Amino acid sequence: MRTSIIIALITLLPISGLFAQEDYSNKVDLKIGAGLGFMGWGDVTTLSFENEFNYKANNYFTAAAGFGIGRSIGNGDDVFERHSDYLQGSVNIFVSPFKNNKRNNFRIGGGYTYIHQATAYIGGIQYEPFYEVRYGKDQYSAHCFTAIVENEYKITTRLMIGVKLFCIGNFKDGDAEMSGGLIKFGVVL
Repeated sequence: MRTSIIIALITLLPISGLFAQEDYSNKVDLKIGAGLGFMGWGDVTTLSFENEFNYKANNYFTAAAGFGIGRSIGNGDDVFERHSDYLQGSVNIFVSPFKNNKRNNFRIGGGYTYIHQATAYIGGIQYEPFYEVRYGKDQYSAHCFTAIVENEYKITTRLMIGVKLFCIGNFKDGDAEMSGGLIKFGVVL
């Protein structure tokens, strides 16, 4: 009993510090987001997750490095259902036209993204002379550009919530690799 109380106090003390109303002028924050993404021409819907580290250079510019993953939701009605996943790493620069020193921060950004996509699918089903299912898989990587519109709101001096809309396009052919939106939660480190 005593050990569980000690463990609970050790885990709750850092969390309680997040809600303190002190003035944190630290320039680094971490944001975690989840939402929906649409791969390719929007025919594959994915659950998207993202972690992003931000560095506030001044009241107008922020640099960010992020890592994201996504997994397709799937279509149960399709006999030849495919399953797609992606991993991405990105580096972005954001501009806050109304300054990022207030409670609400609207920002527009862009940058570079490296994305790796993998797809598995049923290639065909043969019933005669015996039942056989053929599977296929494709994977590729692409160097891409990113366009982002984001709005974040500080709940406390350390906690924030935000909405992010993004589009990732391929440098080589200009096609959209991914687009979508995320709800993000952040903490000033």
